[in-house]
Amino acid sequence: MKGALVGFGRVAQNAHAPALRESPRFAITAATDQSPARLKAAQDCFPGIRTYPTYEALLAAELDLDFVDIATPPFLHGAQVLAALRRGCHVLCEKPLTLNSEEFESIRRQAAAARRTVFTVHNWAYSPQWHKIFECVKTGALGRIVDVDLRVLRTAPAAGVTAGDWRQDIRMAGGGILVDHGWHNLYLIHRLMGDTAHAPELKKLHQSRPGVEDEISLSFKFPSGQAELFLTWRACSRSNWALIRGKRASLELRDNTVLLSPAEGPARIFTFPEKLSAGSAHPQWFKAMLADFPKDAENNLAEASFCLRAISQAYENMATPVAGRS
Repeated sequence: MKGALVGFGRVAQNAHAPALRESPRFAITAATDQSPARLKAAQDCFPGIRTYPTYEALLAAELDLDFVDIATPPFLHGAQVLAALRRGCHVLCEKPLTLNSEEFESIRRQAAAARRTVFTVHNWAYSPQWHKIFECVKTGALGRIVDVDLRVLRTAPAAGVTAGDWRQDIRMAGGGILVDHGWHNLYLIHRLMGDTAHAPELKKLHQSRPGVEDEISLSFKFPSGQAELFLTWRACSRSNWALIRGKRASLELRDNTVLLSPAEGPARIFTFPEKLSAGSAHPQWFKAMLADFPKDAENNLAEASFCLRAISQAYENMATPVAGRS
């Protein structure tokens, strides 16, 4: 499949590019970025590719693309996804897919009409730790899951490679840590608990500036149980922790270990060479995820729908309304 990179920042260079280079299924033939320096970096990663200063110029010139890989700031995603679908391309897109419900429905309809896949980068689900967790769940080791508790601690937002901090610019990011790290954890919750008609309960909130939360705690109710989510950019150290309780056993994730504790019998511990919280690129997770692109469209889009709805409902519960969200 011939593809083009749309945006070549830190995530594209350190996660997407290494995985795409290693895959025999994909060939990157073009790239676009508004920064000449970033286009030069893309050419260094993929010698011989054609580069363009705008997305529009790329789509006008590259007539035989099979897919685009979008890694631009969130406010651009929706329009860029729709433009690619109109061209008949499959789409890989960094999270969030969109933060606008009407735009999401347009994407869903256009993808179905074009018979093309829109696949959000849900790479945390492909980490070795979460792969092991889902393996245990699938085998029935936990029984019916009744309680999920996820916590993500960071000392600051991830850094970019260009001037400014778009992750804390409400116009570009669309929100704070709930958009940035929350989206990842929400699709993990969806995989564990399924869907819910209940809006999340906002239990704790701290904003570094209006509309940009740097700490948040949410509670969810599901037909089979509940889930808790805590996210912060204000911690003293980085870590990821999770506790998943089932009728037969529980699973505890402590960054680079997973502990399976059955109600009866000895516990088992699984150890991993890299912490889940180590860095933010993880090309091997992206590589594992590529095995499901473009075939697993329905499940991925359902996860994105849940993430969007949960984030939108959480923001509706916040005291500070933000223009542009719906």
